[in-house]
Amino acid sequence: MALPAGQKRLALRLLNLEAEYTVLTAINPATRTYEEDARIKELDFLCLAHGLPSEVKNNVLEYYIPGLEPVDIADPTNHTRPTWCTDDEAEFLYWRHTRFIFRTDDLTRTNLDNKINAAQTFIQNILRSTTHSARLFYMQPKKKVIFEIYLKIDLSVGGAAEIDDENLEALWRLLELLNGEMGHLQLKFIWKNDANLNDVSAATKREVAANNSGPFVAIEQNLLTIVLAAARHYTTCMHAPATINSIKRWA
Repeated sequence: MALPAGQKRLALRLLNLEAEYTVLTAINPATRTYEEDARIKELDFLCLAHGLPSEVKNNVLEYYIPGLEPVDIADPTNHTRPTWCTDDEAEFLYWRHTRFIFRTDDLTRTNLDNKINAAQTFIQNILRSTTHSARLFYMQPKKKVIFEIYLKIDLSVGGAAEIDDENLEALWRLLELLNGEMGHLQLKFIWKNDANLNDVSAATKREVAANNSGPFVAIEQNLLTIVLAAARHYTTCMHAPATINSIKRWA
């Protein structure tokens, strides 16, 4: 199964692999090395994978291309299309297929407001804009933003896991920016070894019950139930009529 030339070229652009593919395929097949042939086949496979349904595609591409990590909406530099995304069709597909995240592993009381302000700009101008070229506002199911809730524990001394106040505050404020639409959020719970407060590397964290499997599924489900119930209550209060005073509204 092969992609039409135009679709393959577009996929290569979106994956930022066009230059590498052009160089490799320009080499005389008779003189190409085994490694070069293998890399061409791998790039062909990645182009095919790009046309798969989004959930399958994201898993395949994330495995093969570590650079395709979710885009942090709290970073203003991510609010414009990449320089390699050179035409309108490529930009449309970039926003449609790129995963979004509100990064919380580096969240502090000091940077919380700046992150929320940047996320607000992204949500207004891209995610929920009715005029943005990618038309994400009209996608069904809704385009999601990954939000990670960190269960922090210092494994060097033991003790119970804790969730920072800033982590939960960011969730409520982000939910407010989304007009209470939980369908835009993909919640993940992450074990975080907090022995070194400044270490946010992948080695210090692990998803709780990734893919709904493993020994911590019950913990994940209980946490999700609690957070979703709180989020629904928050949304109900947020949308209460203006005639209700603030004490009753948030009771």
